Amino acid sequence: MPGVDALLNLMLAQGAEALVLNAGEVPALIKAGERRVLSMPALEGGILARFVEELRSAGVVDRYMLEAKGERTAFEVEFDGTKRLEVRLADGPGASSAARPVREARATGSAEARPPHPDDVAEAAMLEPLVARALEVEATDLFLSTAADARMRVDRDVEEIPGTRCTAEGIFSLLRIDEAQRAVLESHGSVDLGLDLGVGRVRANVFRHREGIAAVLRPIHRRIRTLAGLGLPGDLRTLAEYRDGLVLMVGPAGSGKSSTLAALIDHLNQTRAYHIVTLEDPIEFEHAHGRSLIHQRELGRHVESFAGGLRAALREGPDVILVGEMRDPDTIAAALTAAETGHLVLSTLHSGGAAMAIDRIVDAFPPYQQGQVRLQLASVLRAIVTQLLLPSTRPGRLVPAIEKTIVNHAVAHAIREGRGHHIASQIQTGREEGMVSLELSLADLFRRGEISRETAHSAARNSELLRELLRS
Repeated sequence: MPGVDALLNLMLAQGAEALVLNAGEVPALIKAGERRVLSMPALEGGILARFVEELRSAGVVDRYMLEAKGERTAFEVEFDGTKRLEVRLADGPGASSAARPVREARATGSAEARPPHPDDVAEAAMLEPLVARALEVEATDLFLSTAADARMRVDRDVEEIPGTRCTAEGIFSLLRIDEAQRAVLESHGSVDLGLDLGVGRVRANVFRHREGIAAVLRPIHRRIRTLAGLGLPGDLRTLAEYRDGLVLMVGPAGSGKSSTLAALIDHLNQTRAYHIVTLEDPIEFEHAHGRSLIHQRELGRHVESFAGGLRAALREGPDVILVGEMRDPDTIAAALTAAETGHLVLSTLHSGGAAMAIDRIVDAFPPYQQGQVRLQLASVLRAIVTQLLLPSTRPGRLVPAIEKTIVNHAVAHAIREGRGHHIASQIQTGREEGMVSLELSLADLFRRGEISRETAHSAARNSELLRELLRS
């Protein structure tokens, strides 16, 4: 059949992984994991039926079943006298066929990556609307699993989406996981990703569990919002205007730390002629060059580790270095060195507050080094902002509450002496220096009608202080 032969030749000429033919639909190529619909009319069912019959009756190389699953079958055929194709069929209403080149690596046992199966691509296409929906409703997380239906976290509630249980290959196809990433998943049990799915950018973690594979996708909004757009006080921008030192954003996972740092970088990009280097795992918000020159580097693609990227950055002439996370002693040591040598370092840490963040940094080192780390930290640390996201009185919204610690002489002394418990009192007495306690932030949100009294009390560390602030 000349028409279908032309489509097969087009697939081979363009190096596509597969040609998908569905009755009543426009034929499509699968290339680089993406479905690309061809510019031609929809395929009539009769043409597809004759094509399938020709394949069944002529040129069969190996007349055996490669797969049996429901009504689907698969076999290999010879095309154009020299090329071998694997054909998969789905019978019944909406009959379809998919052909793809047979890689010689299949026979030799080579480790070459197999192209995505059309069924997996189809499942991935069914999952994409879930990602689009998560972006639309500003969901915090989208959970995909081989063990249960998908779920979406909106305003802290995890909502089930019936009929959306995934296969492992469907998740791999949706997230375009390559062989190197599969190797990381196999060896470490999980792998981090950052990618654009067409419907939007996501940060994802894929992991193994008792019943198979699961993935947690965190939608990333393309638009970098300002501090005001995030509901944060505008004076936080001064944190990005230090000439050197270390500024930390701390809080639990999903509290908006990365969004706040992106807003600070965007502020610098609009107001300062700087060279900014970011080290991220993965890259989330994409910054265009403005007044500043911004180079974004991703772990696993551009640098091997945060620590290695930091050491390299010192030779790259940056004014500001953003480190996605202070997660190990090597990264912390390199960040402290960068902050000591005249660079402003912005980073995040999973911690519940300023004192806990300092203890986490110090405790990452062996005892014989901790005294020196405290001295370094007291010298280079400029500020710590703790951020929480709380349910708003407006349904479906989250609002940020913050605690801002400015490292003045008293706070630096508490760090050097290992008296982190003194920092809370310094925050309460340091309002004139720009410090904000968590309780003051909660009281302000309550007065503005942003959160309920119950939410304020549940988030407060010092309930008595919050009661006093609400009475006053």
